[in-house]
Amino acid sequence: MDGSDEPGASSAWAAPWPAVVAGAVAAIGLAAWAVSADDAPGRVLTGVAAVVLAVAAVIGAVARPRLRADETGLALRGATGTRRWPWERVDAVRTMRMRRMGLPTSYLEVEARDEPGRDEPEPDSRLLVLGRLELGADPVEVADALQVHRARAGRARGLERQGTEGDEHDEDDGDPADGEEPGRRP
Repeated sequence: MDGSDEPGASSAWAAPWPAVVAGAVAAIGLAAWAVSADDAPGRVLTGVAAVVLAVAAVIGAVARPRLRADETGLALRGATGTRRWPWERVDAVRTMRMRRMGLPTSYLEVEARDEPGRDEPEPDSRLLVLGRLELGADPVEVADALQVHRARAGRARGLERQGTEGDEHDEDDGDPADGEEPGRRP
């Protein structure tokens, strides 16, 4: 994770470089195996696996950082670009814990709503699911950091609103011309 606990700082998470490099090396190895394989079905399966690993390695290298958060919202970077959601459009941030092949694992889940388009009155809802490999960190720690950013954004919005509301919360000082005492209401 990049960033700090300072207000205004951003945090970012991405796949670790050793995993990206290992995926690229494995893709090259599988491609070489596919070329040298004698049986056609084995060649096809190994070739497909090589292509999948190569695509995953390229996305891991290009989509950096995968997830970024600050007080304005969060951004998810993919192979085709970056999508951003302000915190007002993020409905939930949570982790999902489960067992995969007998081992405990956790995933980060973020529910976010896109901005409504001209042709669609309702915004699209999205469920973003990110694992440890995509984030390069424990999803539970990432969820905690996202909640901190979200809380800071809420406090900042509250302070902005408080400063723009005017004098409606001020006490009535009374009007000496009416015979009222300051601070007392009839």
